[in-house]
Amino acid sequence: MGVEGVWKLEMMGAYGWENVSTAFLKDGRYLAASADHFSIGSYKVADEAFTADLKVKQHGKVRTVFGQKKKRMSLRMEAKIKKEDKIVGKAYASDSKKFDVKMRLIRLGNLD
Repeated sequence: MGVEGVWKLEMMGAYGWENVSTAFLKDGRYLAASADHFSIGSYKVADEAFTADLKVKQHGKVRTVFGQKKKRMSLRMEAKIKKEDKIVGKAYASDSKKFDVKMRLIRLGNLD
């Protein structure tokens, strides 16, 4: 199942699903951004499993994420491809699995 395209990343917050960023997946590269941060990294797909390793830089108001308040961090996503238009799983800081957050990617469109 192909995952290349434009995706909306949402993470579970205190009040439900929060829009986090718009992500672009192509040829194993993961690029995403919002008004206050950007993420650069890679992803892999094996059968219905999706994993991504990302470097995140917050350049606006720095928020506490995964129990840490840092401008730069590495994170890992581990998820399952549920449908052609939805990927669901969790994300956590690469240096600690102490905190993880539910995440989902929802397909917005193709890259062409």
